[in-house]
Amino acid sequence: MKKKLIITLIIIVLLSMGVCSYFIFIKNSDKSSKSIGKKKEKIIYTDALKDESLNIATDLSLEYGKLKKVSDYIGCENCTINDEEIKYDELGDIKVEFSYSLLDGKKNYRFINIHVVDMTKPYISVPSYKKVLVNSDDSFIEDFLCADNHDKKVDKKLEGDYDLSKLGTYSATYIATDESGNKAEKNLTIDVVSSIPKSSGQGQSTSTKLNYADLYNEYKTSNTKVGIDISRWQGDVDFKKLKESNVEFIMIRLGGQDGLDGDYYIDSKFTQNITGALENGFDVGVYFYSYAYTKEEAINQAKYVMEHLKGYKITLPIVFDWECWNKFNKLGISLYDLTNVQDSFIKEVEKNGYKGSRYGSKNYLTNLWQESNNLTWLAHYISNTTYEGEYYMWQRCDTGRVNGINGDVDVDILYLDKYKI
Repeated sequence: MKKKLIITLIIIVLLSMGVCSYFIFIKNSDKSSKSIGKKKEKIIYTDALKDESLNIATDLSLEYGKLKKVSDYIGCENCTINDEEIKYDELGDIKVEFSYSLLDGKKNYRFINIHVVDMTKPYISVPSYKKVLVNSDDSFIEDFLCADNHDKKVDKKLEGDYDLSKLGTYSATYIATDESGNKAEKNLTIDVVSSIPKSSGQGQSTSTKLNYADLYNEYKTSNTKVGIDISRWQGDVDFKKLKESNVEFIMIRLGGQDGLDGDYYIDSKFTQNITGALENGFDVGVYFYSYAYTKEEAINQAKYVMEHLKGYKITLPIVFDWECWNKFNKLGISLYDLTNVQDSFIKEVEKNGYKGSRYGSKNYLTNLWQESNNLTWLAHYISNTTYEGEYYMWQRCDTGRVNGINGDVDVDILYLDKYKI
């Protein structure tokens, strides 16, 4: 009897497990069928050239380093293109996928093949006259700035009928050629001499001093604010006097990097300057003097800057200030690489809620920095700038004089239609 009871219980347990398993299977099957129902259909992109409703450019090439969107190559009537910036890293053919919507809302998926080319000659900065010690070699050409939009290394040489082993004056041509065959040339005179006097490094600047009040009256409008940028070089600043002098905003150097691969440092007057500026009601932004040449280092510098901004109210941008062009030849990078370094710094600060910006002079922004969607702080010491790019702030001069600072100071114009505080 007891044996029959045990057998009966075992049968009941096994039957129960089977029923549970069945319901679990059914339930999971139901979930599975639902998830399959939600699965997105695979999008198939077809050749845009076969779509007669699209107007396609005859030239499907893209100059390396330039910013282009799909709409630069594709047009259509009665439709809206999902217009995105074209992404690329190297030369050659790339497949660009895009979509467009008709008036009835129907979406079409197409692709075009874009050919990325390099037709830009290297940028060179070569003097028209160069003194060279007798019996030197021609390695001095490495001191001339030579940079390419794509190539990390450019072929450089000096041609001409010259003899560095003999005193005299010679004509020569400096030639820089990139991997795509683009060539830049500059004629120069080489003066081979027995000695080169050392510069004393002394002498006063003859630059005209500009009164801040005059600049304020000239550039102040309903669309502008006029301000200054400062660092330890301005010494102890009297912020109350600056306020009385109509200074409307202040850009402050937070710090910088001690040369290539060097340590980061905080400007010795940063804490004093930012505290004084904020206590006196100024809108404030900061800049960091960088020697970064990798994206990783630029990101680290951005984090360093933000760490030292905790507790301060920043209403103007955090600026990436890179000016070490005399070191560029040693870096082994292209101008495109350097622009990516700059972009990495700015993206890092912006993903943390700040506004980012780059800084540069008209010459370098025009000839060396590659196209960018970033805010630009322009330096051009002239009464009417001829820079053709977009900029939200203009560093008008570095010889301004204002009550509250002993000595020269940079004066800046902020355009409110480009940057609203």
